[in-house]
This record gives sequence, C-alpha cells and structure tokens, in this order.
Amino acid sequence: MPGNRGVRARAVGSWVRSAFRLAEVRLRIPIVLVAAAVVVGRWESIRNHWDRFTRGVAVEELAKRPVSSDTEYFCPMDPGVVSNGPGRCGVCNMGLVRRFRGEAVMLPDGVVARMQLSPYRIQLAGVRTSPLGHLPLEREWRASAVASRSGEGVVATADLPARRVAWIEEGQAVEVSSDDLPGQVPLAGRIRSIARESDDGRELARVVVAIENPPQALRGGMIVGLRFRVAVAELDPFRDQPRQPSSLKPGEPSRIYLCHNHPETIALSPGHCPVDGNPRMPARLDPLDRVRWWCPMHPDVQTETPGASCEKCGGMALKPRIVHYAPEGQVLAVPQSAVIDTGDRKVVFVEGMPGMFDGIEVRLGPRCGDFYPVIGGLEPGQAVVISGAFLLDAETRLNPALASTYFGAGGSRRATAGPNPEEASDDPIAMLAPADRLMARRQRTCPVTGKELGSMGTPERLVISGRTVFLCCSGCEAKLRREPGKYLSKLSAPAADSQGQRPEARGSK
Repeated sequence: MPGNRGVRARAVGSWVRSAFRLAEVRLRIPIVLVAAAVVVGRWESIRNHWDRFTRGVAVEELAKRPVSSDTEYFCPMDPGVVSNGPGRCGVCNMGLVRRFRGEAVMLPDGVVARMQLSPYRIQLAGVRTSPLGHLPLEREWRASAVASRSGEGVVATADLPARRVAWIEEGQAVEVSSDDLPGQVPLAGRIRSIARESDDGRELARVVVAIENPPQALRGGMIVGLRFRVAVAELDPFRDQPRQPSSLKPGEPSRIYLCHNHPETIALSPGHCPVDGNPRMPARLDPLDRVRWWCPMHPDVQTETPGASCEKCGGMALKPRIVHYAPEGQVLAVPQSAVIDTGDRKVVFVEGMPGMFDGIEVRLGPRCGDFYPVIGGLEPGQAVVISGAFLLDAETRLNPALASTYFGAGGSRRATAGPNPEEASDDPIAMLAPADRLMARRQRTCPVTGKELGSMGTPERLVISGRTVFLCCSGCEAKLRREPGKYLSKLSAPAADSQGQRPEARGSK
C-alpha cells in the first residue's frame, strides 16, 4: 500500500542518517589525520598547482629552471660562469653552451691545469695577482781579471765559464774597477777578444778587455773587477722580436675576433672557430699589438696588408695573426715569484676571471734579478699570480678533484692539445671534434691544393653548398668560395657519418 511504502522509506532514511552520524562521530579523528598526512606529503605539488592558478608562470622563470638534472650550461670564454638553464654569460655576453654535469672540458692549448677557488680560499692562501708588462731587463756577470801593460795599452785578462758568459760578444762595453785605485771610480773597457778553450774537461772563455784611458796607478799584475752587462732586448731570441709599432694606418684593423680555446684561429669578422665550432668573440687590440698576415708553411712570407698570397704555396691567401710589439729596449718580464719550476717545465698561474686560475706552460730566458724574460706562453696584460703560486700548484697536486673536470689537468701541453685525450696529438686531425675527425679522414685531401689534410696544421672546417668540407688551411677558403663547383667535384660523394646521417645534410641545418 502507498502508506506502508512511505513509512518504510522514512525508516530507511532515518537509519542511513543515524549510521552517517555514528560514522562521523567515530571516524572524524582518523579522517583528519589522513587528510593532514596527504597535505604534508603532497605539499610541493599542491603549492605548485596553487601558484599556477593564482599568478601563472613567467617565461623568464621557465628559462631559469634546469632543463634536466644531468645537464648544465657554461661559458667557453669564462668557464667559471655556470647556469642551470640557457642564457648569456654576464662577463662576455656570449651564449652559454650545454654540457653534462661533470663532463670533462678540453683545456686550451698550453694550459696544463685549471682550478676555481672561492674568495675565502683565495684570501686564506694569500693569492695576489699583477698585470704582465715590459721591463728593461739586463744580464750581468762579475768576474776578476789580471791587468797587464803593453805597447797597445792596458788590458785585463780573465778565464770565465763559457756556458755562463755565452751571451758576451767582442766590442761589448765592460765596467772595470779596482780596490787599489784612488777614488774607486769605475773605468770604461771594451772586449777585445774572446777565445774558447778546454781545461780538464771544462769549457772556458779567455776574455781580453782593453781598458780605455787607464790611470797611471793601474799597474801590470793588479787584480781588477770586471762587470759585464747587456740589455736582454739585444740578446737572442729577443733581439728578433718586433719593436715599437708604427701608428695605425687608415683601414688597419683595431679589433679582431678570437676563440678562447684556440686563440691562433683569429679572424677579422664574426664567425665560428674552425676547430670546435664555438662562436668567436670580439676583442680590441692592445696599443702595442698589430694584425699582420703570414704563411704558416713559409714564415718568411709576411705582409702588413690583407689580401696577399704566398707564391711558394701556389697562391694561397695569407693568414692573419697578432704581432706583439715591445717598447724599445724592453722585454716582456714575469716575476720570479710567479714561476713554478718542476724540473722539466716552467708553469705560471694566470687568473682568467675572478677565482679561475690557469696553469700555463711558459718558455723563459735566464733569470735577471727578480724577473724572467718571457720567450713564449704569456701575453702582455695577463694577470699572473705573484704571491701564492706555489700553494696553487700544491693544491692541484694534493687535490686533483679541483681540476678533474678538465682534459689534461696536470698533464703536458702535448697531452692537452686535442679534444680526445686518448688520441695522440701529433696528428693535427685529432684537434678536430670527434665527428669532424671521421669526415676529415674520409676526405683525406684538400680539394684546392690536393695536399693531405693535416700537412699544414689543423684542417679548416667549412660548410659550402650544403656540404661540410675540410681544407688544408684557411688560405684555400677564398678559392673554394669563388669556384665551389670546380673544387667540390674533385671530392668523392660524401658518405654517411658515424650517426648514420650524411654530412651535407647535417651541415645544412
């Protein structure tokens, strides 16, 4: 009956309400605890969803987030600049390059170690730097001699170690002094002759010095002191270094574009390094630097104007290079405190950026007082470590992990020249990137000159007509661009590279 169904429905409803009230009373505490556990456990996700609905996500914030947990971005010009995401270096404004975290980075040529220290550790170690400059250094040697009189005047004769005085020459001025002369005024002398001889296995140099305007008090048999001095700038190999450049001519470049890892690959216009493909960065020349053109195969072929070619190489264009000029009578000098002598090489630490120190292998002349003249390895203006260099060197030896993320840390220059430390760097092709090495070896010869790749140094990489081509040197680039069809026809059809992709297809992307 309809009345009975209504009564039963009300009874069921009343039972359900009673059961719900009972569950609410009995289970309210467990429900609260479970809800609290869920909120605490998923708080980060809940907060992200809340931020997304309330204020959205800015594009700039997305760019700063890590692309992945195993990658990072760094600046090849300033390796200490590292970021979780893409962007530009705050020091040089160069685009950051992606790499895996902990991935070994190739050291530039000549750098044997690289380390980065915090400001606290730099202060604790007492590290101080000073810019490298030119100084009027002199070599000096003092010796005793015996004076003698003859019809030609007064001369002083001394037997000196030939190795120590190999730098003196006939006609060179000498300062003569003697404790027995009144007034102790040094006398002027000049080397008359130098005779090399051996005595009991020792190489000696008998030096005869003619004394100018000798006083009557200077008698034969007296002992006199000789002081040999000569400016380092007048000795080999410094005498052949360029000195005092002329003023800049109209149109002469005052800015160049450099690859930090391969400074020898300079250019006068923007582009990419032919070795590692990184973009070249602009750099302004020092007032004592000039751009000159030369042939790497024939260094005697040089010019001050662009566009010239080397006739000995069949008309290949000369390559630009930076020539460092020194002030007249001066040489580039590094303080003795900055030099670490390991026995088989000399290393100087240079601060490339704040807190980033590179150990550079250098070639130095004989020590002159508190300085060494620099033959090669350093450039004017570099900030060299003059205090604390020994501590930096000891740190790289005691804690190799500081430089473990760089190829060649603690190795020689030869061991760090190529991007693959397992390959012998005697092969110029080994200087190329792994994928480029494979293509260069398959190509074998230069399409312009027909010479074997590597015979003139590291091959030049060029993408032309959608195809990657390697040249023996940059001098061939102009000819290839003028007549690409003529020279590309000399090469065989490009084969697939190690990734299964044709080189010309990849190069045209």
